[in-house]
Amino acid sequence: MNILVVCNKFPYPPRDGGSLATFNMIRGLAGAGNRVDLLAMNTKRHYSPEGARSIDIAGLNRVRDVFVDNTINIPGLLYNLLFSSVPYNAARFFSREFQAVLGEMLREGNYDIVQLEGLYLAPYIKPIRENTQAKIVYRAHNIEYRIWDSYSQNAGNLFKKLYLGGLKEKIRNFEREFVNKYDLLVAITGADLKELNLMGNDKPSVVSPFGMYPGEIPVKDDNASDDICLQYIGALDWLPNIESLNWFIDRVWTRIKSKYPGLKFRVAGRNASRGLVKKMAGKGIEFHGEVKDSGYFLSQNGIFVVPLFSGSGIRVKIIEALFMKKAIIATSFAVTGIPVENGKNILLADNENEFIGHIIKLLEDRELFAGLGNEAGELSAACFDNGPIAGELSAFYKKYAV
Repeated sequence: MNILVVCNKFPYPPRDGGSLATFNMIRGLAGAGNRVDLLAMNTKRHYSPEGARSIDIAGLNRVRDVFVDNTINIPGLLYNLLFSSVPYNAARFFSREFQAVLGEMLREGNYDIVQLEGLYLAPYIKPIRENTQAKIVYRAHNIEYRIWDSYSQNAGNLFKKLYLGGLKEKIRNFEREFVNKYDLLVAITGADLKELNLMGNDKPSVVSPFGMYPGEIPVKDDNASDDICLQYIGALDWLPNIESLNWFIDRVWTRIKSKYPGLKFRVAGRNASRGLVKKMAGKGIEFHGEVKDSGYFLSQNGIFVVPLFSGSGIRVKIIEALFMKKAIIATSFAVTGIPVENGKNILLADNENEFIGHIIKLLEDRELFAGLGNEAGELSAACFDNGPIAGELSAFYKKYAV
């Protein structure tokens, strides 16, 4: 099959969950014998200087990137608030130049499938229909309005709360209006597919989880003589992560540090605010900023903590940590879409006392620490190997391709 993958963010280097989910799916589809092309926005907010020249995927046929200035600006935000039913999040990704290049590629490519990576590519449905008979696939990385619902509920002032509440409703309506405008639906989690079906989806659909390549992932250092640390990694310009890290520092780290004064807590993540960086320094936390290689960071002999209580989609870093045979403590919410079993391959904690209790158990029981990691490795190999995942998605496409 000929497949065009369309993205609103250039997926290389694949340092965050969304980019890695796109990058690995492209690899998987190409590896399954498809001819895959990529068209991606190279946005000002997540700019890749090398763009199309930097990406290296075996079997990837053609890559084009188009610069899109998606900077948030107050005049544009206010105009959108007052005069547009399209959420500002989506409006910032509309580009006539990108639309022109998309039309050009569609006319030249003879595609069977056009795969849209995420909700904010919905405005391009019409020009896609005008230029190709290919089946349009919506690959839903998450339920977008749920993320903004969390933002609005936790806004710090009344104006921000009102604005984000209105934006959430625009996104919810935009998401609902997009349902069934595509031909095929691919959800990353079963929970997301269920919600999209409740919104009215009646198109052929499949759950195709995020996958990785086992042989490429470094396994954690299991040197029993090393001290165990706590680890956290996540984009620190994403509100659910900011909230979760602040909660963990205030409710868990402060208490566990008093019991284990020598324990280290290592945090990595991009775009942390000055206030958060200062707070971590004052609490004795090692902050590494954005790391080039999350695998290397996680390969340290540590307990990976994921105290997430809001958001949507699947937690890519948990899957990566499972492959690395890490001991993981996470909330029940954080493991949505991941078939873990509490006490076997992960420890689940939904309040500070459960987090503290599990950390103490792992610090004092090396057998439990190692056993969780070994079971995590078995689960990841069985459920998240990207080769079989992409092969199954490719077979799904072949049933419906033109």
